[in-house]
Amino acid sequence: MDWLRAERRQVETLGGRADRTTHRIGRVRVMLELPITWGGPYSPARAVAELNDGGLAPAYEGEDYGLYQIYGRHILGDRNALLYIGEATEQTFSARLREHQTWLVQEYPVRIYVGRMYMPQRHSARNNWGRWKSDVLLAERVLIYTYSPHYTSGSSTEPPKLDGNGKVVLRHAGERYRLRKRDVAPDDWYW
Repeated sequence: MDWLRAERRQVETLGGRADRTTHRIGRVRVMLELPITWGGPYSPARAVAELNDGGLAPAYEGEDYGLYQIYGRHILGDRNALLYIGEATEQTFSARLREHQTWLVQEYPVRIYVGRMYMPQRHSARNNWGRWKSDVLLAERVLIYTYSPHYTSGSSTEPPKLDGNGKVVLRHAGERYRLRKRDVAPDDWYW
């Protein structure tokens, strides 16, 4: 066990960068920490009208991409039930939420919160935002499995893969509404 203690003391960041979000012991990645800043609440009409900053081609470095939560009335929940968690990675929040409009009117009143994730040391246009997209998709899977929203719970029956990470920590800041300040996968999944 002394070797394990020694290895733990030598935890270093991947690639020797100042990226303190992913750590490894030897060749095994131990933890990925992803900060998400939430904003809202937005009504569906306001979200569709305002959250459309996609940026300019070819980089599309706009502000309105990331994760979103939708709260509203549900027969199995209350008036503030978590209905849906989704991602907008290849289209803006506005475009993605437009796709939900047909069912959102049935759950009135609805509130939408949007989460943005950006870490300059991890996310850049160098790889066409590939690492950012995979981080957003990972965070979405963790959130869906952790919170089981009513309309996306069908995809949460099996624990999601953590993309080779031992743990994934989501740190929620801003207007997170009913989300905890911190979610740790897989620790939060088992009692």
